[in-house]
Amino acid sequence: MKLQGIKSEYTPKGKLKKVTINAASRSEFVEDLLDVIAVEATKNDSTKPFDEVVERLDKKHGIKR
Repeated sequence: MKLQGIKSEYTPKGKLKKVTINAASRSEFVEDLLDVIAVEATKNDSTKPFDEVVERLDKKHGIKR
């Protein structure tokens, strides 16, 4: 199956060797796939509340709200 923005390479024996994803592709499927990859890559990372991050950035850059 051919998908826009995704290229597959196979060994001479027909086994999948490499998959290349063109991140600049305008394919909605590629965009969704890249979103899933990003979520999976960061799902075990620590998080901080948004308000805490904004507060730290405001303090660092001298912004008063």
